[in-house]
Amino acid sequence: MLNIQSPHRQRPKKGALAVGMKVGFFTIFGLFGWTVGLPLLGAKIVNDAVFGKRVTPLKNTLTYDDYKDVMDQTKMSFMSGKNMLAGCLYTAKAADGKPERGKALVIVSHGIGCNMDGYLNRTAWFVKHGYDVFTFDMTGTCLSQGKGLRSLMQSKVDLHNAIEFVKTRKEFEGMPILVYGHSWSGYAAANMLNYGHNELTAVASLSGFNDTWDITRHHASRYVGSLAVMLKPWSKLLERIMYGKDAKGDGVSGVNAYGGPVLIAHSVDDPTVPIESSVYVHRDEIVNRNTEYMLYPGKGHTLSRSIAAEARINSDYDEKSKNQEPYDPKGVNIFQYNVDEHYRYSDKAVVFDTDEEFMNLVDDFFTRALERRAKAQEGDNA
Repeated sequence: MLNIQSPHRQRPKKGALAVGMKVGFFTIFGLFGWTVGLPLLGAKIVNDAVFGKRVTPLKNTLTYDDYKDVMDQTKMSFMSGKNMLAGCLYTAKAADGKPERGKALVIVSHGIGCNMDGYLNRTAWFVKHGYDVFTFDMTGTCLSQGKGLRSLMQSKVDLHNAIEFVKTRKEFEGMPILVYGHSWSGYAAANMLNYGHNELTAVASLSGFNDTWDITRHHASRYVGSLAVMLKPWSKLLERIMYGKDAKGDGVSGVNAYGGPVLIAHSVDDPTVPIESSVYVHRDEIVNRNTEYMLYPGKGHTLSRSIAAEARINSDYDEKSKNQEPYDPKGVNIFQYNVDEHYRYSDKAVVFDTDEEFMNLVDDFFTRALERRAKAQEGDNA
């Protein structure tokens, strides 16, 4: 007899196969959780501990009242992500009630642990020399919204959104836009150029780090030594999760993508952003021919302060800080604590000393960029 089989497929019995598949899935995802999930969670905990707190007004700082006789203030605000950021426009003091507009708009962007008021001496310098200035508090800083600073990359995003805001305002229509970014914003000034801000006339990146990992590794190694390198893949992955495509790029790639005039300045003795973490140290990788460099042997981190004032601040700190209170993790932001402790022992006039020679060099760089822009416009109109 023929052995005719049933046309219906026999269903495999549940049991060993199903159990084996379940064990396999639990093993794979269990290992994934231990090898990826936990280190990523650890990176998130470290990030939140460092950047999760807000920055409040500093103990030794400037206010608009210090300069109200030389410039007018107009308060503004704009969105950066979900947060409203506070900003101010500063212009030369109106004569007979008629304001005079500057030759260009300088966006002054502050360092970490500080706020826009801490840069009022540089803001006033630019106003006195014929510029309008727009400045703002970063996310999680003083007058701006935000539960905390979020991460090192936030400065890049906030500066980008500040530029986008300025471009929409009628009062800035037709004005050349310049950027003065220091420290945290020195990084931002270079990296945000990856967004394609070709409308900018020139950018000054001062005491900036090139990449978030470079500076993270430097400071983390002070606490955990060579173990800091283990944080890199999880730190980068966390940035990508937090910022998506905004996490791409670094200072060098931004400068090269821009192609316009960029000033990169640093000091060899910078204790905050060491020269090996700087944009400057990567100058051999920069192919933008419109990039200029300034390297100092002993101007510390601020650059816009004289060497004598810098030495006085360090001397005051060494002499008077022996009994300072240690950092309380439940207290202020760690970056604000460092700024407060470094400057609290010196007179305000010393802390906010302005090096005319340095600022004149920045002004010269901006002026030449403005002249180049004017000539290009004349050629287009010919």
